[in-house]
Amino acid sequence: MKEKLKQIFLILLALMFVGYLTVTAILDLTNKKDIHTFKADDAVEILVIEHSVNGIIPLGKDHYYLGVDENTDDACVIKASPGWYKKNFDDNGHAVSSGGITVTALSKKARKFEVEQELAARVSAYEGINLTVPPNYPLELGYRLNAILKLVMLVLTVAMFFWGKRIVDSKEDRNPTEVKIFAAVLIIVLILLLKVLM
Repeated sequence: MKEKLKQIFLILLALMFVGYLTVTAILDLTNKKDIHTFKADDAVEILVIEHSVNGIIPLGKDHYYLGVDENTDDACVIKASPGWYKKNFDDNGHAVSSGGITVTALSKKARKFEVEQELAARVSAYEGINLTVPPNYPLELGYRLNAILKLVMLVLTVAMFFWGKRIVDSKEDRNPTEVKIFAAVLIIVLILLLKVLM
């Protein structure tokens, strides 16, 4: 009975994992209601969030920028990479293009309450701007890539499960080299999965 309950729990856990990755990825890819287009003539980095596992394994950083339309004083928080910023803005935060930089992206709620609070606090320091979306709903430039990566990670995780099951079931015929390769690949997949989920 105890073994059966354990199997049911593991199945439910697997279904929740598959459901989460699939549903969140599809919702992001099909969400047209929260797509916004914004023109930024100036932008400044207002927040950097570092992600890691127990402060040891780095999983990357989230960079948040405040973009401003100098003609209307409309402003928006944009979540993007430092590469995007360097490509589109100079050292003084002015758009390299005379017409400004047009951004079209999905507005998504910040994943952590602390990040929401910090974004609101940082934006409140800038006076005379009109926020087109709340600061805790930044425009995420990489939302499409992240959604696709979720689906890719889902396929990889399922593949790793069946690979691991085959190794466990092989018993006496188990190849030690394959086990080592599996363990190394599993660690890489888990780290990539955490990066996608963060």
